[in-house]
Amino acid sequence: MFYRTATASQQTVASGRQSSVLHRLAPQLLAARPSISQQHHLNAASPAQWSSANRSAALLGLTRAGSLLAMSCLADEAMAASYTEEPAVATSSFAAASAVATQLPAEGNGKPASTGPMLLASGAFVLPHPDKVAKGGEDWYFIAANHRAVGVADGVGGWSEVGVDAGAYARQLMGNAAVVADESTASAPDAQVELSAQEILERAYSQTTVRGSSTACVAVLNGDSLGVSNLGDSGLLILRAGKVAFHTPQQQHGFNFPYQIGSADSMSDSPSSAQRFEVAVQPGDLLVLGTDGLWDNCFDEEVASVLKYCGEQKMEVAKMAQVLAHYARHRASDSKFASPFAYAAFQAGYAYMGGKMDDITVVICQVQQPAKL
Repeated sequence: MFYRTATASQQTVASGRQSSVLHRLAPQLLAARPSISQQHHLNAASPAQWSSANRSAALLGLTRAGSLLAMSCLADEAMAASYTEEPAVATSSFAAASAVATQLPAEGNGKPASTGPMLLASGAFVLPHPDKVAKGGEDWYFIAANHRAVGVADGVGGWSEVGVDAGAYARQLMGNAAVVADESTASAPDAQVELSAQEILERAYSQTTVRGSSTACVAVLNGDSLGVSNLGDSGLLILRAGKVAFHTPQQQHGFNFPYQIGSADSMSDSPSSAQRFEVAVQPGDLLVLGTDGLWDNCFDEEVASVLKYCGEQKMEVAKMAQVLAHYARHRASDSKFASPFAYAAFQAGYAYMGGKMDDITVVICQVQQPAKL
């Protein structure tokens, strides 16, 4: 169900703007729609065959993506004001964006050879669950002041059942990660200091003192090599020339039970359990970091289509993050959408249809050469 209803005047304005957006967006969305033969194959497939290799054929709901994306691109004021259960200021109060850039070091130690320094232009947007707007949701993120490290974290909601703020751990963890990343380069801000995503995660974890637990994904750019440490079901996607080049796999103990790090009384996993990756990147690549509120509601191909449209509209990365978050919210609200979460539930033996309402945090970074920023 949708959690907001536009006024009559807003609906009139929205209708005209949606038509314009849909007209421009329709060709690429139709191109991404599964063919009749693909749909037949999907219907005949067993749950074990529903894997990332054929998820593009599973996008039966993508035919409606045009209208959903159009809704996401409407005036932010109208979108926020149309909520009936939350104040108009809520969306912007917990959203944040930052354009960042710096000169990055050359690679070594057997990693891909650097072609020279590259930069990140980054933006972030946090869209809390409609029921958690007052406290800002349970997700958070960081973009370090040295402009070389980013991350997202998703607080485990079960803590609220015992009177603990489930978002406090994620917020402190990400705040600590930002400090650790900055301290790593503070002594030699102009030198080519290599950052480690895993070290940032582990040191931030050791400094986090509040009760709770969360998933986490941290990424750092060293030259043209991206280091990633991901624990749980948050994650990072790389888009190159509009195509999916890389996506971190999820770490799950069981269905809807991701790996997590937390306080001593949380019986959580060790940060050393994080999966670690080194991926060569190129100028123009888009990095998409998100909590499970994004990945449970959007297939990779949908994310690529939305950001392709954003790029064609010359949007800044902060606006891209905002549009993608709202797109995921619409998917979460669709009770008839065969979402990634629904497919995962089916594979685990549960009957479930629709998106999954949740906090949604998106960080988008574009790899750029210095002259481009």
